Amino acid sequence: MRIRGQGPGIRGLGSGIRDHGSGIRAKYVIFAVLLFFCCSSVVAAADVNELIFQGADYHYKGNLDKAVSRFEQAVKLDSENEYAHNQLGILYGKKGKFDKAFREFLTVADIDRQNTFALLWVGILHLRKGEMNQAFERFDKIIQIDQNSADGYYFLGTIYNFRRNPVMAIEYLKKARNADSGEADTHFRLAKAFHNADMIANALLEYNRTLEIKPSYTKALNEIGWIYYNTGKKEAAIKQWRKTLKINSKDRDAVLNLAKVYNDSAWDAFTSGKRKNALKYWQKTLNINPGNKAAKYYMAKYGSD
Repeated sequence: MRIRGQGPGIRGLGSGIRDHGSGIRAKYVIFAVLLFFCCSSVVAAADVNELIFQGADYHYKGNLDKAVSRFEQAVKLDSENEYAHNQLGILYGKKGKFDKAFREFLTVADIDRQNTFALLWVGILHLRKGEMNQAFERFDKIIQIDQNSADGYYFLGTIYNFRRNPVMAIEYLKKARNADSGEADTHFRLAKAFHNADMIANALLEYNRTLEIKPSYTKALNEIGWIYYNTGKKEAAIKQWRKTLKINSKDRDAVLNLAKVYNDSAWDAFTSGKRKNALKYWQKTLNINPGNKAAKYYMAKYGSD
């Protein structure tokens, strides 16, 4: 009985061994599957990283097409890779494909609502399309996420400037300056806001701070010239605009500003009976702006005399 009883027991044990064998085989299969997926994900991650590295290298070297190709491949392998999407946004923007750039940055903003880099570019591209309110919302979101975002404050201040609200423009541009005092553009925008509000002394300080950071910032030189001119310092204004022309001989603002000053001076001299002085000023106008119609007319009319 025991033997018979052991029979089934042995068979049962045998069966147990067979089941145990099947379990081992099942475990091997599961392990192999897991190993496959694990290795594939490692390979995929390695591939993505390699593609990103190559894309960044091509971008640095100025080969935008190959850079785009690498980053496009990277997002196919890893659709939520924020860095790759952001880089594609920048590259599409450089290639003038602004709709594609916009979609890439929106993708990042959807993946990570705290990604201020993507939000910034979404806002900038809204501005490009003239969508001021949507841009404002994006920049406002940035400063809610990062209260030290110089970019967020800067663009909000710029929008307020555009809306002719100098008080709010000054408030936000001051915050931008405080967050990043080494940025020339921020100081220039703040100076313009002060200028628009007729706070001339403050404007002059910020224009000069702009030039301390970036001496070749010709827009600041030109604006300082107008401050001097409007306060009766004509020679100082001329000096500023000539500085601009030394940096960029074709700077349109400086050329037109000088032409106006020389033509005004010529007319003042002419109406005072100082024709020779008038002719000198008209000639100065033509030296920097050969197509100036007023100077050409008066030189043709009175120059022969």
